Amino acid sequence: MPLVYAQETEVSAADYIACVGASKLGPTRPLGNPERLQAMLDGSDLIVTARDDTGALVGIFRGMTDWAWVCYCADLAVAESSQGNRVGSTLMDTAANILGPRVSIILLALPGAEGFYQKIGLTQTNACFYRDRTDRT
Repeated sequence: MPLVYAQETEVSAADYIACVGASKLGPTRPLGNPERLQAMLDGSDLIVTARDDTGALVGIFRGMTDWAWVCYCADLAVAESSQGNRVGSTLMDTAANILGPRVSIILLALPGAEGFYQKIGLTQTNACFYRDRTDRT
């Protein structure tokens, strides 16, 4: 089944929940809070999607960027039923093409996902720091 990859400006919380909930990223996101998810989607500068022939969302890249130097990838998720078909790497490549050669993409990998990011050519560093949120709902 061929997938359609596109930059989208409006993705619904319901689509996000269906896709991300069917991925390993799901347990780390507030899937029970559609209002917060919609705010996350609406606040994103770059959303790239992979949809199947029914229009169902099977993969998503969600990022925040200044369009000149860096893009922070907040989500790269592929529904488990679509994994192993280069969906994640195609989402990353599509985002990189939209951003252009002057913009780096930075992300925090889930534990255990480092091998995937190495396989698609991302550089790993140990100099990551973050301040965690206190509200996870």
